[in-house]
Amino acid sequence: MTSRQFLAIVGLVQGVLLASLIVLIVLNRWFRLRRRARVHPRRLAVDAVMQRWALGQADVGMVLLRLARLPAPLAVDALVSWSARVPGDRWQRLAATLAHQWWARLVRANSGSARWWKRLETARFLSIAAVPADTARVLKLLRDPHPAVHIAAVATLERLESAALATAALERLPKLAPTVGAYYAGMLRRSRPVVVQLLLKMLRRTDDPALARLAEFAARLQEPALRERLTALADHRDPEVRTQAVRGLGSYPHAESIATLTRAAAAAEWSVRAQAVRSLGMLGDPQTLPLVQAALRDPEWWVRLRAGLALTRFGPPGRNALLEADVGPDQNARDMAHLMLGLSTQALAEFAA
Repeated sequence: MTSRQFLAIVGLVQGVLLASLIVLIVLNRWFRLRRRARVHPRRLAVDAVMQRWALGQADVGMVLLRLARLPAPLAVDALVSWSARVPGDRWQRLAATLAHQWWARLVRANSGSARWWKRLETARFLSIAAVPADTARVLKLLRDPHPAVHIAAVATLERLESAALATAALERLPKLAPTVGAYYAGMLRRSRPVVVQLLLKMLRRTDDPALARLAEFAARLQEPALRERLTALADHRDPEVRTQAVRGLGSYPHAESIATLTRAAAAAEWSVRAQAVRSLGMLGDPQTLPLVQAALRDPEWWVRLRAGLALTRFGPPGRNALLEADVGPDQNARDMAHLMLGLSTQALAEFAA
């Protein structure tokens, strides 16, 4: 066999494979279009009966009948899309009834599947149709290694009030990226009573590497019961923990908060000083005005920025302090005061957030 013949055979084989690939793509597209054309009327029927049921013009049995005619993934999609549009009590009755449907049992069974997209389907379904009997299954999904699965599963906290589920989500919170962590925090806030009790215990673990993230989340809750623990953490040996604790104390108007923030405003770490000044501005105690005004002369620009923004929260006395600094002898204080006085009210609100 010559090299020319060999190349011709290779070219022929590649041509056959390319033609087969094109045929496969065309057939796949054709089958998908046929399936969509067959399923689309059923989806419209589900939307129609769900709308009537939401208005009290149809019973749950009709909804279940229409859902059972859809493939399980499409049925889950329909339930997810309608879950936010139906009153909670009616939806709870539907969730309890769904627990006995054959296709819903199959979806639940996929929580142990080796394929992550099957586990994701289960997590999405349980996020809107979970019942107390699903607690162990949801707990497993919350600990799933695939991010899409456990992110979908955490939404179940909106439906189930369970200390075990809240604990699992709270333990995972410090390990998440900021955006995902914010979503987790939003879900955890819906289980507030349970989460507060868990946080009170977890914030006592002074050697926990995740303590800073937990303190940050505790500050977001603005729960009065957490004030004492955040006050104690303001003296922690880790600067990041102190920074988060000091930042959170701005939401707790109390004499101990003001005393702690006054000490923190003189900390060696500029990040702690900046957040202490910010929190003093949020509390707006007139007695701390001279301290915040003095922070306009801090060597660190971020501290001066926080001091300038904090002074705008003190009302007329704070503005007078900025006007005084604007013509004062300190160059850093003059520059920051000039910047604050030149910003609009909307810009100040955005910067001070």
